[in-house]
Amino acid sequence: MIPHFNNSKRGKEMKLYPEMFLSPWHLIVVVLALIAFIGLIKGGYDRRTVLRSTGLSTLVFYFILTIPIGLITQESLYKEETMLTDLDQNFEDKKADSQLQSLKDYVVLHVGAYKNEDDADIVVYAGNYHESQTFNGHITLFVYDKNDEEVFTEMYRDITLTPGEKKKLDTSFTSQPMDTYRYRYETHPQM
Repeated sequence: MIPHFNNSKRGKEMKLYPEMFLSPWHLIVVVLALIAFIGLIKGGYDRRTVLRSTGLSTLVFYFILTIPIGLITQESLYKEETMLTDLDQNFEDKKADSQLQSLKDYVVLHVGAYKNEDDADIVVYAGNYHESQTFNGHITLFVYDKNDEEVFTEMYRDITLTPGEKKKLDTSFTSQPMDTYRYRYETHPQM
């Protein structure tokens, strides 16, 4: 079976993640509110005006900062969530075909293409679904177009995946048309 890209044309539903509303970047709001508070005190305003203006400016700063953070976070978490779901599905498909004979069979690669206007973000994830053995080795990715001609090859060297670990290996951008991918493993000898 040759895996195809999950060209993300499916409905990209808006999901709300907690990281969108409270992140380390939101500390900027605290700093800006503190600057506004100190400025109002130094300006000689009465206590009520200082508190009201600081509160309102804090809300304004929060909303202005949350909009871009939310958009960026939502997109990256959406990609991660879909990639991990598809990686799990690839393993389940492999398991259903009874192809689990050696450690290499428990290592699964998934490549996703997320289309933009002129190009696509290519995201590569790998996972080790073995319960007790660690994978150490190289993973080579081969990407093909609709005519089954090779578009590019990438080797990820010295990859270590502990049992149950799933991680992102690479992100790249391309405008070349791609349809399928294949991958190959080379394991390091266990010491």
